[in-house]
Amino acid sequence: MDDKRVKVGGKAPVRTRGRGGYGKKKNGTVCMYWLQGRCNRNPCRFVHAAGEVNITPNPTNSRSYTYHRKNPTDSTSNSDSKQKKQKQQQQQSLSLTSGPSGDGTHASHISQQDSHPESHEESSLCTRGSSGDGIANLFMRLAQLDGHNKTVTGIALPSGSDKLYTASGDGDLRVWDCHTGRCVHQGNLGAQIGCLISQGPWLFAGLRNLVKAWNLKTETQYSIDGPVGQVYALEATTEDVLFAGMEDGSIFTWKYDPKTDSFPLITIFKGHTASVLSLQVGCKSLYSGSMDNTIRRWDLDTLTCSQTLLGHSAAVTSLVLSGDGCLLSCSLDQTIKIWACRQDGSMGVFDTRNEEHPILALFGMHDAHDKPILCCSCNDNSVILYELPSFTKRGTIFSKQEVGRIQSGLGGLFFTGDGTGQVAVWKWLTPRTA
Repeated sequence: MDDKRVKVGGKAPVRTRGRGGYGKKKNGTVCMYWLQGRCNRNPCRFVHAAGEVNITPNPTNSRSYTYHRKNPTDSTSNSDSKQKKQKQQQQQSLSLTSGPSGDGTHASHISQQDSHPESHEESSLCTRGSSGDGIANLFMRLAQLDGHNKTVTGIALPSGSDKLYTASGDGDLRVWDCHTGRCVHQGNLGAQIGCLISQGPWLFAGLRNLVKAWNLKTETQYSIDGPVGQVYALEATTEDVLFAGMEDGSIFTWKYDPKTDSFPLITIFKGHTASVLSLQVGCKSLYSGSMDNTIRRWDLDTLTCSQTLLGHSAAVTSLVLSGDGCLLSCSLDQTIKIWACRQDGSMGVFDTRNEEHPILALFGMHDAHDKPILCCSCNDNSVILYELPSFTKRGTIFSKQEVGRIQSGLGGLFFTGDGTGQVAVWKWLTPRTA
């Protein structure tokens, strides 16, 4: 048996479980797989040492990153290196907005060969893959936040707050301390929470027939009435305008009025014939993805629908918007589409990428090397991380159930929430920690 010794918390070295089997159980024996962030045994025969997790929220609440778009002639299939070099010379740059400092003390980077422990139960969340520059395994699981009993429907890190907020389908709202990783508050809103977002000091939760709002700066709570049915999507702007995508296909729009300290209704966008699942705002337009297989573009000046984007053959589940007006969409039809503006101002399909499984969500971020990454959650319980613009696979996160929510934070952290209620904290590794 491989007898490995580590030093924990300044104490004398203690024996840990090696790859070949189990060490003798005694006080202070530390689980090697826990040190690597991969142990899923509860209870585990070995010690999970009590360490603090520092989850620092992004004070700017920024969700934008840089993405280099492929040329329209690029193929989604594999090609030889010469063709790839020719395509890379034709790349154009655009800034994507996703469509809402960790402490690596106990981190050990997970290699592709170690993704599935041989003498341990299969990890509920594991990673594999390498970067395009040959540096393998640039992210790892830092912590797991347990407490939710049903699907995680929202993850939010409000700016200026030291708390992480998570929501689940049974109405459970949990608040986690960003310095310890511990749940410091738990409450039930009394109805299914369909989504949870933050914008500035605001926190919004979409319920059935209601939107709950909290101003974390003034510690004020609001109940925004008007919606009929479940609220599946929320989007807010820096001008305190709030959009809610509804079960019946309508989109409610409110704007906070500081004089009355309320959210009066501005308008209701109608046009979708099925539930609205995703919303994005940019370039004086609101974009909505729906179960009716369409994307609608709403003009925020005229408050009318300026275009209906046709191209997907199944529900449009997620949208990611670029700074120059381009749009990425994903669907249950197993495709990711990039939409770009034509000369007449309308939008058309610029490129299409085919995946092996229906796609549930997209999210954009940067890795530790400041390279643009697109997270693609599929219904086979995996999240594929692509480096853009080449769509080079950087790794895959596996979960017990589908991952429906992804969020990023400061310090190279990002979060995933799955159908079992687990929230996993991940960290991009720098050259020092890799």
